[in-house]
Amino acid sequence: MTWQPGLPVVTSGDRNDWQAWRKARKLESQRHRRALYARIDYYPSDEALRVIRGQPGDYSRVIDTLVLAGAGELPE
Repeated sequence: MTWQPGLPVVTSGDRNDWQAWRKARKLESQRHRRALYARIDYYPSDEALRVIRGQPGDYSRVIDTLVLAGAGELPE
């Protein structure tokens, strides 16, 4: 690899090296993100969906509120 991060992309070889570096960095970032944040697949019932849609914010905020309430740590 002749190209290094921080250098300009000049030749087609540089471009190929840059693309390989970029792909590796993207995959590394994705692995890091997935290790930090647990993914939870949740499919609400029709009844729960009506409640969620009636709340301000997005699904993540509503689920966070439910989890905190269940743990007895709901902020005021």
